[in-house]
Amino acid sequence: MAAAVRWVLVAAVAAAAVVALDNGVARTPPMGWLHWERFLCGTDCAAEPDRCVSERLFTEMADVMAAEGWKEAGYEFVCIDDCWMAPTRDERGRLQADPRRFPGGIRALADYVHSKGLKLGIYSDVGNSTCAGFPGSYGHYELDAQTFASWGVDLLKFDGCNAGSLGLLAEGYRNMSLALNKTGRPIVYSCEWPFYLRPVQQPNYTEIKQYCNHWRNFYDVYDSWNSIKSIVEWTALHQDSIVKIAGPGGWNDPDMLVIGNFGLSWEQAVTQMAMWAIMAAPLFMSNDLRRMKPEAKWLLQNKEVIAINQDPLGKQGYRVAKDKSFELWERPLSDRAYAVAVLNQQEIGGPRNFTFSLTFLGNGLACNPACSIQQILPTSRDWGVYNWVSSLSVEVNPTGTVLLRVVPL
Repeated sequence: MAAAVRWVLVAAVAAAAVVALDNGVARTPPMGWLHWERFLCGTDCAAEPDRCVSERLFTEMADVMAAEGWKEAGYEFVCIDDCWMAPTRDERGRLQADPRRFPGGIRALADYVHSKGLKLGIYSDVGNSTCAGFPGSYGHYELDAQTFASWGVDLLKFDGCNAGSLGLLAEGYRNMSLALNKTGRPIVYSCEWPFYLRPVQQPNYTEIKQYCNHWRNFYDVYDSWNSIKSIVEWTALHQDSIVKIAGPGGWNDPDMLVIGNFGLSWEQAVTQMAMWAIMAAPLFMSNDLRRMKPEAKWLLQNKEVIAINQDPLGKQGYRVAKDKSFELWERPLSDRAYAVAVLNQQEIGGPRNFTFSLTFLGNGLACNPACSIQQILPTSRDWGVYNWVSSLSVEVNPTGTVLLRVVPL
Protein backbone atom coordinates (compact mmCIF):
# COMPACT_ATOMS: atom_id res chain seq x y z
CA MET A 1 0.00 0.00 0.00
CA ALA A 2 1.46 3.36 -1.07
CA ALA A 3 0.83 5.06 2.22
CA ALA A 4 2.43 7.53 4.53
CA VAL A 5 2.13 5.28 7.56
CA ARG A 6 2.18 6.79 11.00
CA TRP A 7 2.32 4.27 13.81
CA VAL A 8 1.44 5.29 17.31
CA LEU A 9 3.62 3.74 19.97
CA VAL A 10 0.91 1.65 21.59
CA ALA A 11 3.18 0.40 24.32
CA ALA A 12 4.08 3.95 25.30
CA VAL A 13 0.41 4.89 25.38
CA ALA A 14 -0.39 1.93 27.62
CA ALA A 15 2.49 2.77 29.94
CA ALA A 16 1.52 6.40 30.36
CA ALA A 17 -0.17 6.38 33.76
CA VAL A 18 -1.80 9.73 34.40
CA VAL A 19 -3.58 10.56 37.63
CA ALA A 20 -7.17 11.59 36.88
CA LEU A 21 -9.36 13.95 38.86
CA ASP A 22 -10.66 11.77 41.69
CA ASN A 23 -14.29 12.86 41.93
CA GLY A 24 -15.87 9.54 40.97
CA VAL A 25 -17.54 10.76 37.75
CA ALA A 26 -16.93 10.57 33.99
CA ARG A 27 -15.49 7.07 34.13
CA THR A 28 -16.66 6.83 30.52
CA PRO A 29 -17.15 9.88 28.26
CA PRO A 30 -20.19 11.88 29.46
CA MET A 31 -23.24 12.00 27.20
CA GLY A 32 -26.02 14.53 26.96
CA TRP A 33 -27.40 17.62 25.27
CA LEU A 34 -25.96 21.15 25.28
CA HIS A 35 -27.70 24.22 23.93
CA TRP A 36 -24.89 26.33 22.48
CA GLU A 37 -24.25 25.41 18.82
CA ARG A 38 -27.94 25.21 17.91
CA PHE A 39 -29.44 27.94 20.12
CA LEU A 40 -26.51 30.31 20.81
CA CYS A 41 -27.42 33.35 22.97
CA GLY A 42 -31.09 33.73 22.13
CA THR A 43 -32.69 35.87 24.82
CA ASP A 44 -35.81 37.29 23.11
CA CYS A 45 -38.45 34.88 24.32
CA ALA A 46 -41.31 37.04 23.05
CA ALA A 47 -40.10 37.03 19.45
CA GLU A 48 -38.54 33.53 19.43
CA PRO A 49 -40.14 31.42 22.17
CA ASP A 50 -38.97 28.10 20.69
CA ARG A 51 -35.37 29.26 20.33
CA CYS A 52 -34.93 31.35 23.46
CA VAL A 53 -32.43 30.22 26.14
CA SER A 54 -35.05 29.74 28.82
CA GLU A 55 -36.56 27.41 31.39
CA ARG A 56 -39.00 26.25 28.71
CA LEU A 57 -36.23 25.17 26.33
CA PHE A 58 -34.56 22.93 28.89
CA THR A 59 -37.74 21.40 30.32
CA GLU A 60 -38.91 20.57 26.80
CA MET A 61 -35.57 18.96 25.95
CA ALA A 62 -35.71 16.98 29.19
CA ASP A 63 -39.22 15.81 28.29
CA VAL A 64 -38.07 14.57 24.89
CA MET A 65 -34.94 12.92 26.26
CA ALA A 66 -37.01 11.00 28.81
CA ALA A 67 -39.80 10.05 26.40
CA GLU A 68 -37.98 9.19 23.17
CA GLY A 69 -35.19 6.84 24.13
CA TRP A 70 -32.35 9.31 24.60
CA LYS A 71 -31.94 8.56 28.30
CA GLU A 72 -31.92 4.81 27.63
CA ALA A 73 -29.28 5.33 24.93
CA GLY A 74 -27.00 6.96 27.54
CA TYR A 75 -27.63 10.68 27.06
CA GLU A 76 -28.16 11.80 30.66
CA PHE A 77 -27.12 15.48 30.91
CA VAL A 78 -29.30 18.45 29.94
CA CYS A 79 -26.77 21.27 29.80
CA ILE A 80 -27.19 25.04 29.90
CA ASP A 81 -24.45 27.04 28.17
CA ASP A 82 -23.79 30.80 28.24
CA CYS A 83 -26.51 33.47 28.54
CA TRP A 84 -28.64 31.94 31.32
CA MET A 85 -27.66 34.56 33.91
CA ALA A 86 -29.08 37.84 35.04
CA PRO A 87 -26.78 40.78 34.21
CA THR A 88 -25.70 41.14 37.85
CA ARG A 89 -25.23 38.99 40.92
CA ASP A 90 -27.79 39.14 43.72
CA GLU A 91 -27.47 41.14 46.95
CA ARG A 92 -25.45 38.31 48.54
CA GLY A 93 -23.04 38.14 45.63
CA ARG A 94 -24.46 34.96 44.16
CA LEU A 95 -25.04 34.23 40.50
CA GLN A 96 -28.71 34.29 39.58
CA ALA A 97 -30.72 33.19 36.59
CA ASP A 98 -32.46 35.77 34.42
CA PRO A 99 -35.83 36.04 36.22
CA ARG A 100 -37.88 36.51 33.04
CA ARG A 101 -36.44 33.54 31.18
CA PHE A 102 -36.01 31.28 34.23
CA PRO A 103 -38.88 32.31 36.52
CA GLY A 104 -38.52 29.23 38.72
CA GLY A 105 -34.76 29.57 39.08
CA ILE A 106 -32.13 26.91 38.51
CA ARG A 107 -33.01 24.87 41.60
CA ALA A 108 -36.52 24.25 40.31
CA LEU A 109 -35.18 23.43 36.84
CA ALA A 110 -32.71 20.94 38.33
CA ASP A 111 -35.52 19.32 40.31
CA TYR A 112 -37.57 18.98 37.12
CA VAL A 113 -34.67 17.50 35.15
CA HIS A 114 -33.91 15.08 38.00
CA SER A 115 -37.57 14.01 38.10
CA LYS A 116 -37.09 12.78 34.53
CA GLY A 117 -34.13 10.63 35.57
CA LEU A 118 -31.67 13.06 33.99
CA LYS A 119 -28.94 15.42 35.22
CA LEU A 120 -28.47 19.17 34.84
CA GLY A 121 -25.37 20.93 33.56
CA ILE A 122 -24.64 24.65 33.84
CA TYR A 123 -22.10 27.16 32.52
CA SER A 124 -19.77 29.75 33.99
CA ASP A 125 -16.42 31.34 33.18
CA VAL A 126 -13.03 31.53 34.85
CA GLY A 127 -12.75 35.28 34.20
CA ASN A 128 -14.55 38.46 35.17
CA SER A 129 -17.26 37.88 32.58
CA THR A 130 -18.46 35.09 30.33
CA CYS A 131 -17.77 35.08 26.60
CA ALA A 132 -21.21 36.69 26.07
CA GLY A 133 -20.63 39.33 28.76
CA PHE A 134 -22.54 37.93 31.74
CA PRO A 135 -20.98 37.75 35.24
CA GLY A 136 -17.96 35.46 35.47
CA SER A 137 -16.68 33.50 38.44
CA TYR A 138 -13.36 35.29 39.06
CA GLY A 139 -13.08 36.04 42.77
CA HIS A 140 -16.17 33.92 43.52
CA TYR A 141 -15.01 30.36 42.86
CA GLU A 142 -16.02 28.88 46.22
CA LEU A 143 -19.28 30.81 46.39
CA ASP A 144 -20.25 29.79 42.84
CA ALA A 145 -19.34 26.14 43.45
CA GLN A 146 -21.47 26.15 46.61
CA THR A 147 -24.31 27.84 44.72
CA PHE A 148 -24.22 25.25 41.92
CA ALA A 149 -24.15 22.40 44.42
CA SER A 150 -27.06 23.88 46.39
CA TRP A 151 -29.06 24.06 43.16
CA GLY A 152 -28.43 20.37 42.45
CA VAL A 153 -26.20 20.93 39.42
CA ASP A 154 -24.43 17.81 38.09
CA LEU A 155 -21.98 19.29 35.54
CA LEU A 156 -20.16 22.60 35.14
CA LYS A 157 -18.85 23.79 31.79
CA PHE A 158 -16.18 26.33 32.74
CA ASP A 159 -15.13 28.65 29.93
CA GLY A 160 -11.90 30.66 29.70
CA CYS A 161 -12.87 34.11 28.41
CA ASN A 162 -11.63 37.31 30.05
CA ALA A 163 -9.20 35.62 32.43
CA GLY A 164 -6.66 38.44 32.29
CA SER A 165 -3.49 36.32 32.15
CA LEU A 166 -2.39 32.73 31.69
CA GLY A 167 -1.48 32.61 35.38
CA LEU A 168 -4.96 33.68 36.45
CA LEU A 169 -6.48 31.27 33.91
CA ALA A 170 -4.64 28.28 35.40
CA GLU A 171 -5.27 29.43 38.96
CA GLY A 172 -8.97 29.83 38.24
CA TYR A 173 -9.35 26.37 36.74
CA ARG A 174 -7.52 24.80 39.68
CA ASN A 175 -9.48 26.76 42.27
CA MET A 176 -12.87 25.95 40.77
CA SER A 177 -11.96 22.23 40.65
CA LEU A 178 -11.02 22.28 44.33
CA ALA A 179 -14.12 24.29 45.20
CA LEU A 180 -16.43 21.87 43.38
CA ASN A 181 -14.91 18.87 45.17
CA LYS A 182 -15.17 20.69 48.49
CA THR A 183 -18.96 20.88 48.13
CA GLY A 184 -19.23 17.10 48.46
CA ARG A 185 -21.51 16.89 45.43
CA PRO A 186 -20.20 14.88 42.45
CA ILE A 187 -20.09 17.46 39.64
CA VAL A 188 -18.54 16.72 36.25
CA TYR A 189 -16.00 19.46 35.52
CA SER A 190 -15.73 20.43 31.84
CA CYS A 191 -12.77 22.72 31.12
CA GLU A 192 -11.58 24.82 28.17
CA TRP A 193 -8.19 25.31 29.78
CA PRO A 194 -5.90 23.87 27.05
CA PHE A 195 -7.72 25.69 24.26
CA TYR A 196 -6.93 29.06 25.82
CA LEU A 197 -3.33 28.04 26.58
CA ARG A 198 -2.39 26.69 23.17
CA PRO A 199 -1.86 29.99 21.33
CA VAL A 200 0.89 30.81 23.85
CA GLN A 201 2.22 27.60 25.36
CA GLN A 202 1.93 23.81 25.26
CA PRO A 203 -0.66 22.62 27.79
CA ASN A 204 0.46 20.42 30.65
CA TYR A 205 -2.10 17.65 30.16
CA THR A 206 -0.90 15.71 33.19
CA GLU A 207 -1.88 18.67 35.36
CA ILE A 208 -5.10 19.36 33.46
CA LYS A 209 -6.31 15.80 33.95
CA GLN A 210 -5.71 16.12 37.69
CA TYR A 211 -8.25 18.96 37.81
CA CYS A 212 -10.71 18.40 34.93
CA ASN A 213 -13.00 15.59 33.73
CA HIS A 214 -12.86 16.66 30.09
CA TRP A 215 -11.26 19.51 28.25
CA ARG A 216 -11.50 21.34 24.96
CA ASN A 217 -8.38 21.60 22.78
CA PHE A 218 -9.61 23.24 19.57
CA TYR A 219 -12.06 25.77 18.17
CA ASP A 220 -15.83 25.60 18.65
CA VAL A 221 -17.59 23.16 16.37
CA TYR A 222 -19.78 24.65 13.63
CA ASP A 223 -22.61 23.06 11.70
CA SER A 224 -20.39 22.37 8.69
CA TRP A 225 -18.21 19.70 7.12
CA ASN A 226 -15.20 22.04 7.16
CA SER A 227 -15.53 22.28 10.93
CA ILE A 228 -15.80 18.51 11.44
CA LYS A 229 -12.84 17.66 9.20
CA SER A 230 -10.66 20.38 10.79
CA ILE A 231 -11.33 18.92 14.26
CA VAL A 232 -10.48 15.40 13.07
CA GLU A 233 -7.31 16.62 11.35
CA TRP A 234 -6.20 18.63 14.39
CA THR A 235 -6.71 15.57 16.57
CA ALA A 236 -4.60 13.40 14.26
CA LEU A 237 -1.80 15.97 14.08
CA HIS A 238 -1.64 16.23 17.89
CA GLN A 239 -2.40 12.61 18.77
CA ASP A 240 1.09 11.93 20.15
CA SER A 241 0.47 14.40 22.97
CA ILE A 242 -3.26 14.00 23.65
CA VAL A 243 -4.19 10.32 23.09
CA LYS A 244 -2.10 8.95 25.96
CA ILE A 245 -3.67 11.34 28.46
CA ALA A 246 -7.31 10.29 27.90
CA GLY A 247 -8.94 7.64 30.03
CA PRO A 248 -11.49 7.01 32.79
CA GLY A 249 -12.12 10.27 34.62
CA GLY A 250 -10.57 12.55 31.97
CA TRP A 251 -11.26 12.97 28.24
CA ASN A 252 -10.26 15.09 25.25
CA ASP A 253 -13.38 16.96 24.10
CA PRO A 254 -13.68 17.72 20.35
CA ASP A 255 -16.94 19.59 21.06
CA MET A 256 -20.60 19.02 20.30
CA LEU A 257 -22.37 16.63 17.95
CA VAL A 258 -24.21 18.71 15.32
CA ILE A 259 -26.00 15.75 13.75
CA GLY A 260 -29.65 16.54 13.07
CA ASN A 261 -29.08 20.19 12.16
CA PHE A 262 -28.53 21.70 8.71
CA GLY A 263 -24.90 21.65 7.62
CA LEU A 264 -23.92 17.96 7.30
CA SER A 265 -24.86 15.48 4.62
CA TRP A 266 -25.79 11.97 5.73
CA GLU A 267 -22.26 10.72 5.01
CA GLN A 268 -20.75 13.57 7.02
CA ALA A 269 -23.11 12.91 9.93
CA VAL A 270 -21.99 9.27 9.90
CA THR A 271 -18.38 10.48 9.92
CA GLN A 272 -18.90 12.69 12.95
CA MET A 273 -20.61 9.93 14.92
CA ALA A 274 -18.00 7.33 13.96
CA MET A 275 -15.00 9.56 14.63
CA TRP A 276 -16.35 10.84 17.96
CA ALA A 277 -16.71 7.17 18.99
CA ILE A 278 -13.15 6.40 17.87
CA MET A 279 -11.83 9.48 19.72
CA ALA A 280 -13.54 8.49 23.02
CA ALA A 281 -15.21 11.90 22.92
CA PRO A 282 -17.87 13.21 25.27
CA LEU A 283 -21.13 12.99 23.30
CA PHE A 284 -23.04 16.23 23.80
CA MET A 285 -25.62 16.83 21.10
CA SER A 286 -26.50 20.40 20.14
CA ASN A 287 -29.65 20.13 18.05
CA ASP A 288 -33.40 20.43 18.41
CA LEU A 289 -34.57 17.09 19.75
CA ARG A 290 -38.16 18.24 19.35
CA ARG A 291 -37.74 18.25 15.56
CA MET A 292 -35.41 15.32 14.95
CA LYS A 293 -35.51 13.38 11.68
CA PRO A 294 -35.74 9.60 12.10
CA GLU A 295 -32.39 8.90 10.40
CA ALA A 296 -30.55 11.38 12.66
CA LYS A 297 -32.20 9.85 15.72
CA TRP A 298 -31.20 6.36 14.55
CA LEU A 299 -27.59 7.44 14.16
CA LEU A 300 -27.35 9.29 17.46
CA GLN A 301 -29.01 6.43 19.36
CA ASN A 302 -27.09 3.63 17.61
CA LYS A 303 -26.27 1.23 20.43
CA GLU A 304 -23.26 -0.34 18.73
CA VAL A 305 -21.59 3.01 18.09
CA ILE A 306 -22.33 4.19 21.62
CA ALA A 307 -20.89 0.95 23.00
CA ILE A 308 -17.61 1.76 21.23
CA ASN A 309 -17.64 5.31 22.58
CA GLN A 310 -18.42 4.07 26.10
CA ASP A 311 -16.01 1.13 26.11
CA PRO A 312 -14.81 0.71 29.72
CA LEU A 313 -11.15 0.25 28.75
CA GLY A 314 -11.22 4.00 28.12
CA LYS A 315 -8.49 4.27 25.50
CA GLN A 316 -8.73 6.97 22.84
CA GLY A 317 -8.26 5.99 19.20
CA TYR A 318 -5.68 7.38 16.80
CA ARG A 319 -4.83 7.58 13.12
CA VAL A 320 -2.73 4.66 11.91
CA ALA A 321 -2.28 5.57 8.25
CA LYS A 322 -3.06 8.28 5.71
CA ASP A 323 -3.06 7.41 2.00
CA LYS A 324 -4.13 10.22 -0.34
CA SER A 325 -7.75 10.96 0.63
CA PHE A 326 -8.11 7.92 2.91
CA GLU A 327 -7.42 7.70 6.62
CA LEU A 328 -7.27 4.53 8.73
CA TRP A 329 -8.01 4.92 12.45
CA GLU A 330 -8.16 2.37 15.25
CA ARG A 331 -9.22 2.31 18.88
CA PRO A 332 -8.32 -0.45 21.37
CA LEU A 333 -11.39 -1.86 23.12
CA SER A 334 -12.04 -4.26 25.98
CA ASP A 335 -11.39 -7.98 25.48
CA ARG A 336 -8.64 -7.30 22.90
CA ALA A 337 -11.15 -6.01 20.34
CA TYR A 338 -10.59 -2.97 18.15
CA ALA A 339 -12.82 -0.35 16.56
CA VAL A 340 -11.57 0.62 13.10
CA ALA A 341 -12.65 3.61 11.01
CA VAL A 342 -11.92 4.13 7.32
CA LEU A 343 -12.52 7.78 6.43
CA ASN A 344 -12.68 9.07 2.84
CA GLN A 345 -11.86 12.79 2.81
CA GLN A 346 -12.40 13.15 -0.95
CA GLU A 347 -15.14 15.63 -1.85
CA ILE A 348 -15.54 14.81 -5.54
CA GLY A 349 -16.62 11.75 -7.47
CA GLY A 350 -18.27 8.63 -6.09
CA PRO A 351 -17.52 5.73 -3.76
CA ARG A 352 -13.93 4.50 -3.68
CA ASN A 353 -12.27 1.41 -2.29
CA PHE A 354 -9.50 1.39 0.30
CA THR A 355 -7.55 -1.85 0.70
CA PHE A 356 -5.27 -2.57 3.64
CA SER A 357 -3.69 -5.55 5.34
CA LEU A 358 -5.12 -6.61 8.70
CA THR A 359 -1.53 -6.72 9.96
CA PHE A 360 -1.81 -2.92 10.15
CA LEU A 361 -4.22 -3.17 13.06
CA GLY A 362 -3.31 -3.30 16.72
CA ASN A 363 0.42 -3.31 16.05
CA GLY A 364 -0.14 -6.59 14.23
CA LEU A 365 -2.15 -8.19 17.05
CA ALA A 366 -5.78 -7.23 16.36
CA CYS A 367 -6.42 -10.15 14.01
CA ASN A 368 -3.79 -12.64 15.14
CA PRO A 369 -4.28 -15.47 14.30
CA ALA A 370 -7.85 -14.69 13.14
CA CYS A 371 -10.75 -12.34 13.80
CA SER A 372 -14.39 -11.68 13.05
CA ILE A 373 -15.33 -8.33 11.56
CA GLN A 374 -18.65 -6.54 12.04
CA GLN A 375 -19.54 -3.37 10.16
CA ILE A 376 -21.29 -0.87 12.44
CA LEU A 377 -21.70 2.18 10.15
CA PRO A 378 -23.09 3.33 7.79
CA THR A 379 -25.15 0.13 8.08
CA SER A 380 -24.78 -2.99 10.20
CA ARG A 381 -23.32 -5.98 8.38
CA ASP A 382 -21.39 -9.12 9.29
CA TRP A 383 -18.19 -9.37 7.26
CA GLY A 384 -17.27 -12.82 8.54
CA VAL A 385 -13.95 -14.32 9.64
CA TYR A 386 -10.49 -13.27 8.42
CA ASN A 387 -6.97 -14.40 9.20
CA TRP A 388 -3.96 -12.36 10.22
CA VAL A 389 -2.53 -11.93 6.72
CA SER A 390 -5.82 -11.13 4.99
CA SER A 391 -6.43 -7.87 3.20
CA LEU A 392 -9.65 -5.94 3.61
CA SER A 393 -11.20 -3.81 0.87
CA VAL A 394 -13.63 -1.19 2.15
CA GLU A 395 -15.88 0.93 -0.07
CA VAL A 396 -16.40 4.41 1.34
CA ASN A 397 -18.50 7.26 -0.02
CA PRO A 398 -17.00 10.77 -0.34
CA THR A 399 -16.72 12.47 3.08
CA GLY A 400 -18.04 9.24 4.61
CA THR A 401 -16.70 6.72 7.07
CA VAL A 402 -17.04 2.97 7.47
CA LEU A 403 -16.86 1.93 11.13
CA LEU A 404 -15.88 -1.66 11.93
CA ARG A 405 -15.48 -3.76 15.06
CA VAL A 406 -12.68 -6.34 14.93
CA VAL A 407 -12.85 -9.16 17.48
CA PRO A 408 -9.97 -11.66 17.80
CA LEU A 409 -10.80 -15.38 17.71
